[in-house]
Amino acid sequence: MKKIILLFAFLIPISYGANYQVGHANAVQLLEAAKNRISEKDAEVIALKKVKGKVLGIKLEMDDGREHYEVKIKSSGTIYEVEIDAKSGQVLEVEKEGSHHGGDDDDHDDDHDGDDDHLDD
Repeated sequence: MKKIILLFAFLIPISYGANYQVGHANAVQLLEAAKNRISEKDAEVIALKKVKGKVLGIKLEMDDGREHYEVKIKSSGTIYEVEIDAKSGQVLEVEKEGSHHGGDDDDHDDDHDGDDDHLDD
């Protein structure tokens, strides 16, 4: 019985330490990612250059392992979603809300590989 108690007495602190290190590593990764991205304000300014109007909201999202900001803008009664790459600040997509194919502004910047055919490659 003493062996079992001693075993648990040693295993509990060891497992706690391992969990702490994993959690710490994840926190460090999140901080590094935050340092390497543009700010929400920068994303807002970039989006407003693409679509003039009033910003309704902005959120940071992850898609295919890539962070991007989704900026919603109301312009002339229409709501647009502008996707901005969180690292480079590049406009990835401009889409009218509710539009299946992203009623864009003919800049051919709707998808990531530049072919603008709206097909899922």
